[in-house]
Amino acid sequence: MCIICRSRHPQKSLIRLKQNGKEVIAFNGMGRSFYLCRNCVNDKKKLKGLAKRFKQDLEQLARLLGTLA
Repeated sequence: MCIICRSRHPQKSLIRLKQNGKEVIAFNGMGRSFYLCRNCVNDKKKLKGLAKRFKQDLEQLARLLGTLA
């Protein structure tokens, strides 16, 4: 389930991330994680809200999601 829009999708179609300290990184198999759907990753307004929620730089978060998507 996507944490932004709360829609359910197959797990393989979602992007899995985790917060490590003060930065959001790709999930590495350890710890708690969260999922984002591709629709929310491509929506700039929702991405801005996600960056604010995790106290991240919007451009850095967009680059990370661009490499994972």
